Amino acid sequence: DRCAGAMDFAALGGLPDEMLDQIWDHPMVTGFLFPNLDPGPPDHPDATSGPIRDGTFEVSGGVKISYRFYVPAEVSKVKAVVYFFHGKDESVRNMDSCAGLFHANGAALLTVSYRGFCWGSGTPSLTSLCGDAEQCFEASRPLLEAAGLGSAKRVLHAYSIGATCAVHLASKFGSEISGLIVESGLMSVKSLPMVAMLAPMIFQADPTKFQRLKEPFNTLEKMPTISCPTLVMHGDRDEVVPFSQAEQCYRGCGASRKRLRRCVNAGHTDARMAMNWDEEVKVLLDLATSDTPADEAPPATYFPEGVLVEAHSLSTEAFNGLQGRAMKALEERVCVQFLEPNGEKKLKPANLRIITARDLKEENI
Repeated sequence: DRCAGAMDFAALGGLPDEMLDQIWDHPMVTGFLFPNLDPGPPDHPDATSGPIRDGTFEVSGGVKISYRFYVPAEVSKVKAVVYFFHGKDESVRNMDSCAGLFHANGAALLTVSYRGFCWGSGTPSLTSLCGDAEQCFEASRPLLEAAGLGSAKRVLHAYSIGATCAVHLASKFGSEISGLIVESGLMSVKSLPMVAMLAPMIFQADPTKFQRLKEPFNTLEKMPTISCPTLVMHGDRDEVVPFSQAEQCYRGCGASRKRLRRCVNAGHTDARMAMNWDEEVKVLLDLATSDTPADEAPPATYFPEGVLVEAHSLSTEAFNGLQGRAMKALEERVCVQFLEPNGEKKLKPANLRIITARDLKEENI
């Protein structure tokens, strides 16, 4: 048992301030955040050809990180490689059923795991996640070259805790990253409901210690450095990572092309079923692989039905700042329903920006 011999909550909270960061890698914490390591040998060990190739990347300390590489049959048609970082209850095997979607949209798929998962080595470590992701990204270069995909664009996609790795890489290797997908993404560990519930038990002797405990990733602080097209998808009834973290992610993102998809009545694990997930991924991949400059207007399809938008930069000054909902994407314009007396307008994508519910003006609520 990975938690055997763990200190009790009170003893863990009794660590001096200079040792507080050790809490994040304590077995009680990693045991909760990584409950299922999906151990077992690879199904396609060290394969250098074929549609599925399993292997490992070596990181600090000689630790091996598992990966699974899905390569389309026609490599010459691949425009991008999508790096996927999975959630705490998943593994590199979880994207088996999704690989075909990425292939159909001109992308290969490389799923990357964490310490201790699948056929890798070591033990889970929160404080090593971002550093390991960096080293895996660097180590993947010869893998992609050998597959004939060295010049393909790079897109990052992550679910749940994997968002810490994807956002870190998008921030660290910004010039090499063409797109980012954050799905039910974790932005702040300390803000998780479960952590907030456990904190009083751990720090019962000195509750102020929780305030002094630093976030292990600082993911939100990295969002302003993101410049590639970004898609944020999140269930508005997520009981694990609250929807407010998705709003913070979207608001903080520095990309000019970004969108937030609110999955109505969806929780942490079923957001994909509450929307047209395939189409959302396709639109992002199209943006990521296009040669259109990032500061140019996105296509009309970038504004899905029902998304909140705000008009700007229109010659009719009275229309600037109007807020409404996108109703339909036409060939070159978007139908937007505003409150009366303005009604429905057909506007160019260049004159619209996606907003969140918190951005709504009082008269539109």
